[in-house]
Amino acid sequence: MKQTQQKWPKSYPTGRTARRAGGARALVGTALACALLSAPAAGTAQAAPRGPVPVGSWKATVVREGATYDVTLSFATDRSVCLVSPAGASKGRWHHTGRDAFDYRIRELWHDAGGALEGWVDIAQSAKRTGAASFAGSGTSTVHGADGTVVDTVPVEVTGVRTGPPDGSACG
Repeated sequence: MKQTQQKWPKSYPTGRTARRAGGARALVGTALACALLSAPAAGTAQAAPRGPVPVGSWKATVVREGATYDVTLSFATDRSVCLVSPAGASKGRWHHTGRDAFDYRIRELWHDAGGALEGWVDIAQSAKRTGAASFAGSGTSTVHGADGTVVDTVPVEVTGVRTGPPDGSACG
């Protein structure tokens, strides 16, 4: 798996680049999802209101082989999810799987500077609330080339902290 980093688009954080670029690249978007969190600044976490897990917006940290980066996830009451990563904004769906547990699936498209499709990642995560305003999850991200061939499948860990109500505006 030493070649894994070579399979990601240049816009995708890998290894040393991801650690150096940190938050700046995270604002642009990322391709793996999903899934999430580093400790937030004091006072930024918000307890989730009573209601469906995981409705709200979440600052999350994604950890995969060779990279760690920040993303934003927004889970809506209609079961839609919006991911904002270094790759841009992507939509998906989530559903309950048990008490404080949920799964989500997102397809994250990658485009080159000219707008041509470079490929995509199918993100599949299973997560569980770990507190009133936090969750942790794990799953896989399957990387596809522009022609649809599977290029790689990688394990991904995500941790998140709730930052407020749902806001899927980035996904349209």
